Amino acid sequence: MKDDVQINKYLEKAEEAFEENKLIKALDLYNKAYELSNGEDVDTIINLALIYDSLGKSEKAKDYYKEALNIDDYEERAYYGLATIHDEEENYEEAIKLYNKAIYINPNYHKAYFFLANVYDVSGKKDLAIETYEKLLNLNPMDFWANLNLGCIYEERNENGAAYKKFSKALKIDSNNHLALFNMGVIYYKLNMIEKAINFYERAIEKDKNYEYSYLNLAVIYKYTDTKKGIEVLSSGINNCSETHFLYYNRSCFYALIGEENKACEDIIMALKLYPKFLKYILEDEELEKVIKLSSFQDFVAKYSL
Repeated sequence: MKDDVQINKYLEKAEEAFEENKLIKALDLYNKAYELSNGEDVDTIINLALIYDSLGKSEKAKDYYKEALNIDDYEERAYYGLATIHDEEENYEEAIKLYNKAIYINPNYHKAYFFLANVYDVSGKKDLAIETYEKLLNLNPMDFWANLNLGCIYEERNENGAAYKKFSKALKIDSNNHLALFNMGVIYYKLNMIEKAINFYERAIEKDKNYEYSYLNLAVIYKYTDTKKGIEVLSSGINNCSETHFLYYNRSCFYALIGEENKACEDIIMALKLYPKFLKYILEDEELEKVIKLSSFQDFVAKYSL
């Protein structure tokens, strides 16, 4: 009885330390609880695994999750925890098995469904990803990220009507999220509703000035109809995302379109400094044909090659 009281004190203090992100202190307290309970308290073991994982000691975390399963092989949190580690290690097949075990034990395990769907997505199993996101949304229709991610898969497959519905739902949940606004811009552009696409890209930029793809997609709309406006958009993106090589590359192409080869050359050199692998594409890019003939570009490439 006395030990139980002390264990609970350690656990309460450890939880407080963990919430305050004092991981080493929390680890020490959980270890004390572990020793006093003779390694038989599953909650303590799960929390030790969580902390070791947070500290980047994934193998140690795995050991504790497995220890929890030795005590209770229906401990869903242990299967989920192991799955997340294998997921981070890109050991996707093992992660899939473990997420599914957690879901088998607890069919309402929202986080397990979400990350299982994501693993299916990144490993190319798009149909299973869709099926899993839909199961999650049946459990929780208001899951913002499930709606957004599922919409992205539908958009990739060019199922634009389905994508539109999911992005609309995401925006109803969070109308200020820049990714939801951005993706709605993508859909409207694909549906040839240009003014609406522009509006959503501008709103996305307003909500997050550091998301470089909003500037790129908005600028592309203006590329052949109002090239100077497109340059303004890309310049704004470069000012807010200065290390973004593809914005320099694209601005170079825009400058080349209006005959400002020297400015185009400056940008393409900057793009190469940031991302040297661009050289292959630059040399094959018809829009930059005049730019790559400039002596300033050829001198840079000669020095770069050396």
